[in-house]
Amino acid sequence: MDIAGLYELQKIDLNMDKARRRVAQIRRKLEEPEELKQARAAVATLRSELERLHARQIDAELNSRQLAERIQESERRLMSGEVRNARELEALQSSIESMKRQRAQVEEVAIESMQQREAHQRQLADQEATLAHLENTWSAQKATLEEEETKYKRFYAQLKQQRQRLSERLSADALSLYAQLVERKAGVAVAAVQNGACSACNMALPTGVVSHARTAAGTPVFCPSCGRILFAA
Repeated sequence: MDIAGLYELQKIDLNMDKARRRVAQIRRKLEEPEELKQARAAVATLRSELERLHARQIDAELNSRQLAERIQESERRLMSGEVRNARELEALQSSIESMKRQRAQVEEVAIESMQQREAHQRQLADQEATLAHLENTWSAQKATLEEEETKYKRFYAQLKQQRQRLSERLSADALSLYAQLVERKAGVAVAAVQNGACSACNMALPTGVVSHARTAAGTPVFCPSCGRILFAA
């Protein structure tokens, strides 16, 4: 059994797993940041409120002009002598005063709307600047992440080709044993002997086991602690 080949297969699989995990992390990071979403929503809200205030101001100004015309016409009638009946004169005067009060209220609404619009426009300018900064920052981050994602996908494809070529050289028995251990041993079937210990579980290995792992010709030697295949260069 080609233990060195299985160890190479293990390294390829671990690198493929790292590449997959990193791509998954990048994809999560490629989701638009909540801060950017909130800034965009704030700009949309301010723009909508500005439109509402503008419409309110226009309506108030239009009502004010209409009332001014009615007041002017009523005052003309009052001064022209067209109305001579005392009760009608009193009613006309009362109507003029009522329209003037109404016009004063409408003008207050127009002024208030204009002032609120000016305040909202300043807020909108600040919020749009914040949004532009966040969008520019996110755009740069996104480009970097997408470039990294492309790199890892290319790396993964290369590893996949290497794995295919290596798998074709390994025996069916070796691949079957490897697959069984991968499933049972948290994805790590082969562990290197490093400084007299198993690199997977970090337990010290008996000298005889290390010697056997180095000299065994194609026979798998297992770690006494974790049960993984040992590879000793």
